[in-house]
Amino acid sequence: MTRKKEEIMQSATHLFSEKGYFATSVQEIADDCKISKGSLYNVFNSKEELLIQLIEYNQNKVLQKAVNISPESFSSPKEKLIKKIAVQFDGIRDNRAFITMLLRVLPPHDNPRIPWLMKKIRVTMMNWYKDRLMEAYGSLAEPYIWDLVIMFQGALREYANLAIHENKEIDFQVVARFVIERFDTMIRCTSDVEPFLTSQKMEEYEAFEPDQQYESPQEQIQKLLEELRGKVERLSMPRETQQESIAAVQSLQEEINKNEPRKFLIKALLLYLTDIKECHPLIDRIETVLQATYY
Repeated sequence: MTRKKEEIMQSATHLFSEKGYFATSVQEIADDCKISKGSLYNVFNSKEELLIQLIEYNQNKVLQKAVNISPESFSSPKEKLIKKIAVQFDGIRDNRAFITMLLRVLPPHDNPRIPWLMKKIRVTMMNWYKDRLMEAYGSLAEPYIWDLVIMFQGALREYANLAIHENKEIDFQVVARFVIERFDTMIRCTSDVEPFLTSQKMEEYEAFEPDQQYESPQEQIQKLLEELRGKVERLSMPRETQQESIAAVQSLQEEINKNEPRKFLIKALLLYLTDIKECHPLIDRIETVLQATYY
């Protein structure tokens, strides 16, 4: 990254966190960097592009510090986990202005790439916690891994909020050890409890690829419908039922592609397909995208 680009991103982070994204103009960012607006546009095509790169850069920076920890310096996977959590949250605290921008003043956005990017960050973090907990606990945690991720992430986030927003003196090395020790007890006592967040419920998160690129809602729908059709074709069921289900997916695809899709027909076709239990996770994902786009 060039020095000019880094200075622009630092100024944007400061101004977005202080004034908000919409209240900050490109000219103000340029003035803060002591460059012309034209020079700024030579680096970033738009204010939106600056925001997107700012989010991606800071997220990667926070995670990379934890990734770079050498595994040879720890006596056990749990000690390694404690150190990684502490390093990650120290990085978050050092990036206080960026976190404030994300949590306090980043508003809903017309550009669908922004909420997609925020979801990508959330899913990336959840998978990062999942992998770290599996490293530390292995098969003991596996049946409940997504429930543990939610509880673990939630606990740490509240400690981080106290440090970042209320300036509480918090040693994240101590906090990480405290939370991990509580999780030791929890994991030992869950062998006779059914998990709430099963792999089926979290299928979208498990299938997530960190390097995947943004897709428009229309592209997402088409891909999900193709996946749904393939799922129906592979299932073992009476031939007539299978053919009718494939026809329903085809009709759904045709209706969604119309200039003015009929919502009642889309909902009816999805309701018909919910009779196939194995397709429920895919149908849930389709409905989520449709609700944000067509309903």
